[in-house]
Amino acid sequence: MKRTAVILLAAAILVSGAAAYASGVLTGESLISKSYLNLTYLPDVEEQVSQRVEERTQAAYQSALEALNQKHSAYLALAAGEQSYASALTDLRFKAGDVVTLSAGSGGMLLAGSASLSYSGSGVVDVTAGQAASSGSALSLRHRYLAGEQTTASITVTSDTAVLSVEGYYSVAPSSGVDYNALADALAALGLFQGSGTAYGSGYDLEVSSTRIMGVVMFLRLIGEEEAALSSTAVNPFADTPAWCDRYVAYAYEKGYTNGVGSNSAGQPCFAPDREISAEEYMTLILRALGYTDSGSAPDFTWDTAVVKSVEWGVLTAGEQAMLAQREFLRAQIVYLSYFSLNAARKDGGVLLDRTVSSGGPSRSQFEQVMSGVSVPRL
Repeated sequence: MKRTAVILLAAAILVSGAAAYASGVLTGESLISKSYLNLTYLPDVEEQVSQRVEERTQAAYQSALEALNQKHSAYLALAAGEQSYASALTDLRFKAGDVVTLSAGSGGMLLAGSASLSYSGSGVVDVTAGQAASSGSALSLRHRYLAGEQTTASITVTSDTAVLSVEGYYSVAPSSGVDYNALADALAALGLFQGSGTAYGSGYDLEVSSTRIMGVVMFLRLIGEEEAALSSTAVNPFADTPAWCDRYVAYAYEKGYTNGVGSNSAGQPCFAPDREISAEEYMTLILRALGYTDSGSAPDFTWDTAVVKSVEWGVLTAGEQAMLAQREFLRAQIVYLSYFSLNAARKDGGVLLDRTVSSGGPSRSQFEQVMSGVSVPRL
């Protein structure tokens, strides 16, 4: 660009000089000699023009250079892992206490769980509601938030787990909270936990309540009998179980692993598959898998003492008992109890995963390979 300006300005001066020279030729009195024009005048003009263009464009070049240096620094930061980038809304799983920081122009949408918003700068816009968002407020589910110019926004997860869809530049400051997501990943890798079909968050739905049917399915997987249940020809006595879980319930009932909840108005026995399951009810299933009984003339426990007895027998810690007493029993807690029960001692010796392996579940080497990558401490 600079060279072009020099050429154009020199050409203009050359035209003027040439005009003067031509005028002298026509009148017979040359004002400028050709040698002076070529050897002195034009080189001097070009030098002066170059200097002026250099002075005038130096500021613009410096500004552009500074902008490029800033971008370069940003790219280096990204390469060092200080930030991540999502070109479109991308859903990610987080745990309690994780802080997701969004740069100006970046956005987020809470899909599951709960989280709070704080920011410094010009502000954050709740695009879905069409209004400014307040710093310190809770995020609304499925509302899209956008960080304004010169704004740094922070989203702090306040539930045990959450699914947040992010777009643009963001960074994550992980907390020391219980990583239910990692436990779910491990169980999924072992084939002991499957998603619910939800289109986000790997389909885990850790943020929703646990149900009776989920408890039965997880129980059968933990003892390595899912395949046996699916191939079972047992009769299902319950009138309220959907087709997808018919074999699970029929098998579990035939084996005496579970019972119904009474009868409907027509006198038909019911299982109530979608009824919420409590921590005591799920620990009842776990204790049964470990060889303890809650029936007969001399039961080891009753369903309402399942958690207390689990602590007494070392299946649960006191911290886990406190956690179950303080929290709603969600799929996240089902995952937690299922994972750590695999190494729980059985009444007659060994641990639960011994039964899982011997009953047709994953091999011991598969367990060891997956579990070696999990570093989630127990409460």
